[in-house]
Amino acid sequence: MITLLAALLAVVPSAHAGPSTRWDNIGPNGAGGYLAFARDVAYVLPGAGQQVFRSDDRGRSWRQGRLFPEMRGNGLAADPSRPDTVLVAGYEGGGGAGTVLRSVDGGTSFSVALRTPSEVQDVAFGAAGVSYAASAEGVYRGAGGRGWSLLPGSPRDAEDVQVVGSSVVVAAGGVVHVLRSGKWSASDVPADKITSRGSVVVARKFSGGVHLSSDGGASWREVSGPWTSSWILYGGITANGWIQVQTLDGHFISTDLGGSWKRTDALSTVDVYTEIGSFPDMPDWQWVYGSGGVYATSDHEHFKRVGVPGAHVLSLAISGRNLIAGTMQGSYRADLPVASQEWDFDGSAPPAIGNRIGALAARDGVVLRGRNGYRGSQDTIFVERSPDGGSSWVTTAEMPGNTRSLVFDPVLPGRVYLGAYLINAFYVSSDGGLSFVQRVHASLRGIKTIAADPGGIWLADAGGLYRSTDAGVSMRQVLPGRMNSVLVDPRDSRHVVAVGQNSVFVSFDGSSFVEVPNVSAEQLSAIAMAPNGTLYLGSIAFSGSSKGVLRSVNGGRSWTVFGGPAVERGVESLLVSPDGRTLYAGTVSGSVHRRSLG
Repeated sequence: MITLLAALLAVVPSAHAGPSTRWDNIGPNGAGGYLAFARDVAYVLPGAGQQVFRSDDRGRSWRQGRLFPEMRGNGLAADPSRPDTVLVAGYEGGGGAGTVLRSVDGGTSFSVALRTPSEVQDVAFGAAGVSYAASAEGVYRGAGGRGWSLLPGSPRDAEDVQVVGSSVVVAAGGVVHVLRSGKWSASDVPADKITSRGSVVVARKFSGGVHLSSDGGASWREVSGPWTSSWILYGGITANGWIQVQTLDGHFISTDLGGSWKRTDALSTVDVYTEIGSFPDMPDWQWVYGSGGVYATSDHEHFKRVGVPGAHVLSLAISGRNLIAGTMQGSYRADLPVASQEWDFDGSAPPAIGNRIGALAARDGVVLRGRNGYRGSQDTIFVERSPDGGSSWVTTAEMPGNTRSLVFDPVLPGRVYLGAYLINAFYVSSDGGLSFVQRVHASLRGIKTIAADPGGIWLADAGGLYRSTDAGVSMRQVLPGRMNSVLVDPRDSRHVVAVGQNSVFVSFDGSSFVEVPNVSAEQLSAIAMAPNGTLYLGSIAFSGSSKGVLRSVNGGRSWTVFGGPAVERGVESLLVSPDGRTLYAGTVSGSVHRRSLG
């Protein structure tokens, strides 16, 4: 089966293209999400996300849909008979109102199909396109995702809904309710999540155990196994008839409806399961919504990551033929040119906590990363070194704070600068990142970016732009106000561009700056320069879609919209390839997008 997965996921690299207006999502697959399958189509909705990803080739590649017109999603369903019809359940920002969104173009675009006074927790399809939605008011029914009405007598505080033959089984108010022959009945079976296969139904509740019904919810028995923990992280039945239970003790599988159990290493490998799904014609090839991705497996011992490219990318670097992306859940590496949305996978999901890669730096075959984690309860920066282009990492130093900036000195080989926030300091290394000296300055409020030139360093800080010519022993404020990034022209260190919230500040003499006001109404983020001097500037929108990237061909004196990938919020990090032919944009919700510059 794993050989089959490898064949399905193989992809042929495309030749380098000329200048283009198109952005391509090149991965990495670094986000999990709620699952839906219809025939050979797979859909994934990242948790609390605002876009749906679709694959028509069983996870080999993914297409990212447009932003939802409103709300964030927390439930997903696809019509088995009409694979392009998709429903998303969720909530609107502020006020707690709920919405069901409907797509008839395979998740590319959505429109509002139902508004409810409270959050919609789940959606489901039954036979002949009958649709259901669970909310605090009860259970709504529609036809193909339209014409909704609240079912009379349906239970309030509905959380999950499953269609089981001609019946509807609902987790509501913490217990199981069943609609059979037009009548609702309630049980005392604890439930906040329901799964089913044929007439077999499994109800799970985090602190209430796992229960099983073999007659469509008419009668129930408690499921027991070799676990001792009473916290049920996952409990359900999969398409091949396996009962799967995950607790703090581990992950367990029963192939005989709870008669006997096999323990797997899935909890340590993929972390907590949120959901399991399968293609209708491949019930043994199961997809798991786990930590930092979607994973395919046939035995829950060996996994292949299959999606989705919806990661939040905080940092980017190129080392030789390696492209490295730092995300909220670890760093990912791919060979250039990137040929697949699935980057290197070592067989285990990345840790979900304490694994934010805020900064990356590469020089002479060595890559450093700043990982934001914890030492006990204290926010801690772990500086880690990779000698192999980002494939493996060794921790070399740790210090208080978090970081978003790590840079090599352009002249002194062993000098490294590490920005910090949450503390009023930054760090300097003279031995290539093996150890650091803290530079404390009371005026610092949180460094976003450090830029180094032969004469010193520039610091873009929440309190202003600062300059130091003695490795941070002393510094002076050059500009007031919040600064999000700073760049020094490698061809002429007197040319400095500082990025504020909405304005850009440009210097051509290394001392005096001219403001270019109102560059964007969006928050400006990262800045990058091509070898020919063209500047690219990222932007982030906190509502609606973002312009993504702006461009300047005159050193920052003026800016035009270059356009960006259609992703939630916008661009967090930018990188131009050393040959100047490709622009990489690390996005807030769409991994890395690539655009040819010619």
